[in-house]
Amino acid sequence: MPRLLRLVSLAVLFALTLVAGTGARAQESQKYWVTYAYDASTGAWGLGWGRTDRQTTINEALHRCAKPGCKVGNVSLNRCVAVATGTQKGPGFGFANDAKTAQANALRFCQQGPAGSTCEGTAVRCGG
Repeated sequence: MPRLLRLVSLAVLFALTLVAGTGARAQESQKYWVTYAYDASTGAWGLGWGRTDRQTTINEALHRCAKPGCKVGNVSLNRCVAVATGTQKGPGFGFANDAKTAQANALRFCQQGPAGSTCEGTAVRCGG
């Protein structure tokens, strides 16, 4: 009887290990979208992030932009999106594999505006 109990225990342990491993792999392979929406005439913008459905992410960015002229920009998978706003030009958006680089890219894009434009990082969001 103790041998049977040991075999059952090992079988249960093996099954639990398989289930846990499958869950971890599913979570690791989960893909999350990021994007932005921007209205050039008003300067309004919105970000969408952390969704596994591309269209839901786009809709979220458009909703946050909240102007009829908002258009979706780059839509990216498993990356970070950042926005930097300036005093004399509309925002700059940047993408990268990490938040710090995305913010640096957004600042660089924002600073390409008119001389004297002061830009600062406003937001950064990552897909996962």
